[in-house]
Formats: sequence, C-alpha cells, structure tokens
Amino acid sequence: MFQFDESFLESVGLSDMPEEEKDNFLQYAQDQLEVRIGEKMSEGLTEEQLDEFEKIIDNDQETVQKWLAELGDYKNDETYKKLLEGAEDEEDSPQFLNDFVTAKWLDKNCPQYQDIIKEAMQGLQDEISSQKDAILENA
Repeated sequence: MFQFDESFLESVGLSDMPEEEKDNFLQYAQDQLEVRIGEKMSEGLTEEQLDEFEKIIDNDQETVQKWLAELGDYKNDETYKKLLEGAEDEEDSPQFLNDFVTAKWLDKNCPQYQDIIKEAMQGLQDEISSQKDAILENA
C-alpha cells in the first residue's frame, strides 16, 4: 500500500509545508484515498457483498472463519504464502487471517481492485499537485 509520509509530500510538491501541518494533511490525504477507493470498489457490488466485506474489514471472526472453511487448505494458497512473506503479524493470528481473507474476498468480488487503488492514488496525487500553491498558502 502507499505510504503517506515525507516522500509523499515531496512527490506532490508539499515538502515545504510547515511541520505542524504535515501530520494533519497526511491523515487527510489517506482518508481521501480510502473514500475514493471505497466508492469506486462499491460500484457494481450487491448490498450482500458490501455487508460481507464490511464484516471482514471489521474483523468479524464468524465471517472470517466461514471464508477460511470455504477455502479449505488455505495454507497452501499462493496469496497466503505471499502475505506470509511480508507479514508483521504472527501466522494465523486474527489480524493475519483477516488480511488474508480480505485479499481473497477482493480477488473474488473485485478483481480489478489493484487498478482501482492505483488510479485513485494517481488522481489524488494529481489533484494535490495541481493545488499545491493554494495548499501551501493556507497552511
């Protein structure tokens, strides 16, 4: 995922933003990205799919365990193995399993999600870059 940090500010021309404003702006940018991704991903999904995804995001263990049961031998799944390589959480911890189920849900229900994320990020960066002078003036 994208990092909202000093390099992000530099990439959009806001590295000169006052230090006391940076954290708030970075949080705003991250929130905007999440909203844009959520809106785009929800297009074409049913209410049932949206409800299920919300339960997974909220770490509803019943929903997560249901998915794991349906996946069967998930420890041999390529997505599982790939997530395990970069995992900060312990294997089979509730957070790790939630991340895995989230990835599998997205693969099944919104296979274009990687493109949606890239497009939303690029759009956000372009928008911020085009308004950088006004943002710096008001910071």
